[in-house]
Amino acid sequence: MFYPITHNLHQEGILRTSVAFPKADNSQQKQAQSMLSAVMDELDYVGVMAMECFVVGDKLLINELAPRVHNSGHWTQNGASISQFELHLRAILDLPMPSPEVFSPSVMVNLIGTDVNSHWLRLPLVHLHWYEKEVRPARKVGHLNLTHNAPSKLADTLDALVDMLPNEYKSGIEWAKAKLNWYYAQ
Repeated sequence: MFYPITHNLHQEGILRTSVAFPKADNSQQKQAQSMLSAVMDELDYVGVMAMECFVVGDKLLINELAPRVHNSGHWTQNGASISQFELHLRAILDLPMPSPEVFSPSVMVNLIGTDVNSHWLRLPLVHLHWYEKEVRPARKVGHLNLTHNAPSKLADTLDALVDMLPNEYKSGIEWAKAKLNWYYAQ
């Protein structure tokens, strides 16, 4: 079973923002599933595995394989019926494995070297996942998940977040809004 393809924005080699939709591009989803299935079958792998790809023309080119839960899938904590963390545990413990359901678009904003801000929690769509790590430059210290069916609700919440985060988050949030606009225009 597979989650829909997640769109990721990296800046300076660090994942900044992810956007996932209930339905991915069918051709890319099939390619990704075929490629990852082949790898996992060859390795006889059990558990969650993330595959990061570049889109080159109409083909996917594998950049990274992560034999574990992955930052690009953190949106599943609030955006899917079963998170990548629970799915991984179910797999390695040989528990039932229903396909996760994704009902609405989700955005994950990685918190990099940023102190926690309780004002984020005033926004009803924001779910804060804080790692209890010392805040240092370029260190992943948490993430924010947002999910909702209404594009205006997601866009308004992302706009409100811009004012609550350091300036370097603005481009990632604008990128996420553009991805959401693209999806809803389909």
